[in-house]
Amino acid sequence: MFDDLTDTQQKVIPLSGKVILKACPGSGKTYVIAHKVVSELGKWKDRNKGMAILSFTNVAKDELLDNIKKITGQISIPYPHFVGTLDSFVAQYIILPFGNSITNCSNPPTVIEGDFYDSIKIKYWKPDCYKNCCELKDFYIKPDKTTCDEKGKLQKCQFVGKKPCEKAKEYLFNKAIFSCKEAILMAIEILKKKPEILGLIANRFSYFIVDEAQDTSAEQMELLNLLFNHGVENAILIGDPDQAIYEWRDAYPKVFLDMYNDDNWNSLELNENFRCSQHICNATKAFSSLESASLAVGDTKAFPHKPIIVRYKPEEKEKLINDFLQFINLNGIETSVKKVAILNRGRVGISNKDYTSIDDLWQNTETYLLAEATYAQGTNNSARIQDKVEKALYYLIFGKYEKIDYELIKKSFDIKTWRSMIFYLSVNLPTPDVSLSAWKKEVVKILSDFLKKFNLKFKNSYEIKTKTRVIKNAELKDFLDQPLRAFFTGHSKEKYTNSTIHSVKGCTFEAVMLIINTNGKLTENMINTRHIDSEEIRTFYVAATRAKKIFVLALPYKKNAPVDSKRFPKELWNYKDNILDD
Repeated sequence: MFDDLTDTQQKVIPLSGKVILKACPGSGKTYVIAHKVVSELGKWKDRNKGMAILSFTNVAKDELLDNIKKITGQISIPYPHFVGTLDSFVAQYIILPFGNSITNCSNPPTVIEGDFYDSIKIKYWKPDCYKNCCELKDFYIKPDKTTCDEKGKLQKCQFVGKKPCEKAKEYLFNKAIFSCKEAILMAIEILKKKPEILGLIANRFSYFIVDEAQDTSAEQMELLNLLFNHGVENAILIGDPDQAIYEWRDAYPKVFLDMYNDDNWNSLELNENFRCSQHICNATKAFSSLESASLAVGDTKAFPHKPIIVRYKPEEKEKLINDFLQFINLNGIETSVKKVAILNRGRVGISNKDYTSIDDLWQNTETYLLAEATYAQGTNNSARIQDKVEKALYYLIFGKYEKIDYELIKKSFDIKTWRSMIFYLSVNLPTPDVSLSAWKKEVVKILSDFLKKFNLKFKNSYEIKTKTRVIKNAELKDFLDQPLRAFFTGHSKEKYTNSTIHSVKGCTFEAVMLIINTNGKLTENMINTRHIDSEEIRTFYVAATRAKKIFVLALPYKKNAPVDSKRFPKELWNYKDNILDD
């Protein structure tokens, strides 16, 4: 079963105790972890203790399950084991059963997603809150009911006495409604104050496997360490701290690196790269914490081209792209969405207009939920489409945006009828390619037809309402004519993938060009001068290591530009005036 693993990868399988794996890009770390899980499942004998197999996102969780299915044919992992995100584990095993010990509230605790906040914000926000661009999701409340934020807006707030954000957060706390960050803080408080609960969970899950561990926050890692230090017998953390690009979501890769260097953990580096050529591995070493350049072992390891650096003038960007596409075609790479990517740090670089930046575009909760459901139509992911449609339907019929209560649904509908309603909306919603103005009209008609078909009335009157004009940015005044998908995605598909770096994390392409702008969140100066563990360098590293064969770094034109530098030495990078030059 393990014959397709390399010698280095096979070393992971027999490991036990506290283990931390640092993996380079393209190392097949999820595939290795899948083999490790399968190995442990084969030996598992305890019917009441299980493994907690955790990841940072549902995408990562699904990728792990897909790999396990390829190995064993099993679609799911049975009781007593748990597979899911760390947030869902905390909600299910700590917050839901024990959260009331902190809140002293009779309501069952609920962990909510960000879009729920719009309906709460309307009740508490004052004109100055909107003027200062305050978002309720940017604030969080601690177990002692202290409201905090990480953007310093509370300190600048001019309101005397209790501020609107504090009132809103206290209201939610008293209703036992928490964000994911708050749930982690509450869970830590519960485990510290009630060691019997800590022991109970450590006994129930004696083995923890945490994928994408570099993306955990300091608080999430504190919670895990509470468990690891109080009864959990085995733990494996795997991640690549050089690819931690979610600091805006509280990711804190330093914690991972500190643990990797801790003598109490058995540390192992997976430094074989199945994705990139050796030239790309060599050139990107300077932007990583790896002890040595990754060893290319995939089918493109011997591809002959070094990564390329080229200069461009803004007015010649179209020529730059055409030259890049011609160059890769000459090297046997077909232009397609799956094989070729042109990347930018921000969404503005994709179309020169960022429609996702329009504040308060969706004027009420039902409009936002239906827009989300419509956007899901373009993902071809039936489970996600139905999930988004169900949330919208639950809100429209019951006036609630919390965890869906199926007992409440059963009081009004049998489950077969409920599923029929979800299916009806799923197949009748517009595609995300229609313009926003047309989408609003179509949705109004679809909801009217829906009510007639199922002989229903919604709990509250509804209105499909968006902004009708944009004041701050005149370039976006045509937003009503844009396809609905433009307000959600940082990922445009043409003949090739045209995307932000964050949107393609985890993806692989035959050829990649990263276009750096003169100003913005990732500039030439940042790449050359920022510390290796800065988010700017990690973002660049993610972009460069998406490529299997060809990576082109396009920098803004400037006179007397250097043709060599410490991080971009000539022996590892090919400096060209034009991509098509020999």
